[in-house]
Amino acid sequence: MQELLKEMREKGEFDFYAWPGGYPLFYITKDYGILCPKCCNENNELLNDEFNKQWFVIGYEVNLEDGELYCDHCYEKIESAYGEQN
Repeated sequence: MQELLKEMREKGEFDFYAWPGGYPLFYITKDYGILCPKCCNENNELLNDEFNKQWFVIGYEVNLEDGELYCDHCYEKIESAYGEQN
């Protein structure tokens, strides 16, 4: 995980979906906040400061079933792979 996260940080572009599978991703900050990929990409310069716990990304995860997961920055709902039934 850390190697892929390092690659995303270096290229300055955080993925929206996992490969393979196309499952929606979210990012976890040092203070255990949740960020959507859009906020990570729009605020990339803040993500490299490990002393800024609100923005320093330490991991990512697939949102499989949480239909009520929201970004802590923009408050937009983070897509769920299976949690939302239409």
